[in-house]
Amino acid sequence: MGNQNEKTMMSKGQMKRIARKEEVKKLKRQAQLTRVLAYSVVTLLVVGLVSLIGYSVYQNITRIKPSSEYSEYLTESGYIKDVTATDYLEMADYKNITVPLSEIEYSDESVETDITTLLEEYSTLVTETDALTKDGDSVNIDYVGTVDGVEFEGGNTQGAGADLEIGSGTYIDDFEDQLIGHGVGDEVTVNVTFPTDYQDESLAGKDAVFAVVINGIYELPEFTDAFVKENLSEYASTVEEYREYLKDSHYEDNLTTWLDDYLLENSSVTSYPEDYFNHLKSIKKYEDQSTYESMNELYASMGYGSYSSFEEYVGMSESKYDDGLTEGVQDQAKKTLIYQAISELEGVTATAEEFSTYLPEESDDYDKQVEQYGQGYVMQKILNAKILELLKDNVSVE
Repeated sequence: MGNQNEKTMMSKGQMKRIARKEEVKKLKRQAQLTRVLAYSVVTLLVVGLVSLIGYSVYQNITRIKPSSEYSEYLTESGYIKDVTATDYLEMADYKNITVPLSEIEYSDESVETDITTLLEEYSTLVTETDALTKDGDSVNIDYVGTVDGVEFEGGNTQGAGADLEIGSGTYIDDFEDQLIGHGVGDEVTVNVTFPTDYQDESLAGKDAVFAVVINGIYELPEFTDAFVKENLSEYASTVEEYREYLKDSHYEDNLTTWLDDYLLENSSVTSYPEDYFNHLKSIKKYEDQSTYESMNELYASMGYGSYSSFEEYVGMSESKYDDGLTEGVQDQAKKTLIYQAISELEGVTATAEEFSTYLPEESDDYDKQVEQYGQGYVMQKILNAKILELLKDNVSVE
């Protein structure tokens, strides 16, 4: 009641001045609140930006960078820099190794399979013959495929011809079997059903008809001494010599694999040299990325679709790929330590002059290899080859 009287007694000017003061106070409070809110928003944005930048920096720091510097952590004599390999290993007994002959010899059946595979490379397409196709034959065919009478994309050889080994399972189920018993020039109607999980969903589960023409049947040359002299003279001059060459070379390869497996399984690593181990991951990534780029170039030259990214090529995110490199290079790092440890214990060294003796299969000479990989890496390869020969000379095969 008293307040009402006081208000009544105030002049309109006074009331306006008071109202104005209240309005000013209200505006100041709003401005202050706005500044507080703005500061909070800016702070959140800054923190978020810093976090984003920090995560990006973290990714760049933790991401494994590819490296082609094969010799970076190696000495010029082929050893890992500043590393005594015996300090990192509990070594297998490499001086008393017995190898079961049954696990490394190359069978007569394997030799004949190799020879058949070789002869296929020298086969010729015969277009005039009374022979009928049989299981195992390689043929050249043309075809036009239709579904419900309509030709589908990719189902026409356009007269270019396609090579096919009957019985290989290369084509849709039952396609190859229906060609058996037919001769060159025959037109064969092949009825098939595409698998329900076929990669082209428009064809999956559909019945299809292929109009096939057999253009020719490949014939293998006869494996004779004359064939060996003409085509395989760097390995042998007779059929029997070539068979022996296959047995001996595969025996050596199998023995190498057996010894590597034995040393890896029977030696244990107490720790890995950190810098060298991480560098192996960088080299592995460089090699995988180089393969990815080469495959894309190959696909492009053949008119095929290429991989859109390295991640698509490896089938995983780059971070997951990087994580897997640790396990991926462990055997390589372990083998390097084992061979270096044996070199240390046996006092084995390598020289550039031994390159052609211990690495005769290399396509490049010593100087070219050094130019590409560095001296340390090439000397390490020579050392490893010398150690392998030492091991082979001292094993017992029973």
